[in-house]
Amino acid sequence: MRIRLSIPLFTKEIALSTGASLHGDEKIITHLTTNSKEVEAGDMFIALQGQKFDGEEFVSEALARGGTVMSTKNDAAIQVSDTRDALLCLAAYYADRLPRLKHKIAITGSVGKTTTKEFLKLLVSQKHLVHANKGNCNNEIGMPLTVLSAPEDCEVLICEMGMNHKGEISRMSKALRPTAAIITNIGRAHIGNLGSKEAIAEAKMEILDGMSNEAVVVPYREELLNKIKHKITFSIESRSADFLITDAPESQVAIYKRGAEILTTKFDIFEQHIRNCLIAGIAISDYIGLSGDDINRGVLQISRDNLRQNTLYIQNRYFYTDYYNASPESIYAALQSVLETQGYEEKSLILGDILELGASEKSICEEIGARLAHSGICNLYLFGRMAKSIKSAAHSGGFPLERIFINSDLSRPEITVSQVIKNSRPGALILMKASRGVALERVIECLNEDNTR
Repeated sequence: MRIRLSIPLFTKEIALSTGASLHGDEKIITHLTTNSKEVEAGDMFIALQGQKFDGEEFVSEALARGGTVMSTKNDAAIQVSDTRDALLCLAAYYADRLPRLKHKIAITGSVGKTTTKEFLKLLVSQKHLVHANKGNCNNEIGMPLTVLSAPEDCEVLICEMGMNHKGEISRMSKALRPTAAIITNIGRAHIGNLGSKEAIAEAKMEILDGMSNEAVVVPYREELLNKIKHKITFSIESRSADFLITDAPESQVAIYKRGAEILTTKFDIFEQHIRNCLIAGIAISDYIGLSGDDINRGVLQISRDNLRQNTLYIQNRYFYTDYYNASPESIYAALQSVLETQGYEEKSLILGDILELGASEKSICEEIGARLAHSGICNLYLFGRMAKSIKSAAHSGGFPLERIFINSDLSRPEITVSQVIKNSRPGALILMKASRGVALERVIECLNEDNTR
């Protein structure tokens, strides 16, 4: 990923802000990249270490391309003890350099981070120049790169913060130092790593670690977040919440702030999890000073088309590619969106493995299978190690065996492709859901390959 710095930085200030040792002549840096193949003369290559790569192995290539290198090596122009920590420190420094920046908003939660971010971006952009992370770039690499790619005239910065383990959100929060935050909900994603929903809630509350106050928007009646003292609550049902969204006549919704109606506007998306995302965004928008008219203009720009941005049309079928994260809650929410979407006679699901469930895997497989049995989907395509367990539970719950197709071999996505093409109708809408580690996008790649033959 190569990004342009709207405010160029000298290597000396990069070194000072990251605690690095500086070697060689001072240079001015206009672009950053984490990919050595993208390096151009004058760029700074950051040698990050990931699960499947080690950036230190590509330092020579970056230097050959004329780049300046930040790494842990003794001969690096900018030598640091840890490139990930240095990247976070650099993002913190850069945010302080943005002259018009007024608000830094962090979003975390088990489900709905990206939808909430997209809604909030539309709302806030009615008054401010907004910069937000693209897609789901919400980890300890994606979040600081989002900050560093912000334009010089940015007024509001919106960053998702995802996590797999305890401490990750804390480090991101301390780097961003949010002025406001949203916790969308507490679910069971990564429960295998953290052990319980209580531990997940503690990890999500690390978003407070970099904040000087507790202006945090949270779901009403989420008991696991009760220790947050100065929270702002949202709900789709309780008038005791600080912000409430309810139905109004003619496909409209009414928005209440502490019991008083502040806005009635058109919004014809009925799924509960989508409305939760909207009212959370409205709560933050109000907090940072948007007027009712500002919020209304933003809401009117939101439609179901915003939710279809990840739909691909391949081989006469529509694939809703929501496969960059998975938990039971996010599966149910995505499935509800698909089932509520009009204009498709057949709606099916390709479900890959959910990772990091630990000891909860067996019970969660049984729960998902039982839930799918009564979901109303046409066909169920199961891909991965959990396929047989979910199939058994779905069939026990009443899902017809002849409409369940399993592929337990994660190395062969083409089997799933064959099952889908053979058993689905042209024009079908097919939700794709799995944990990121499954790389379910390989199914799309195979579909595209078949389509060009």
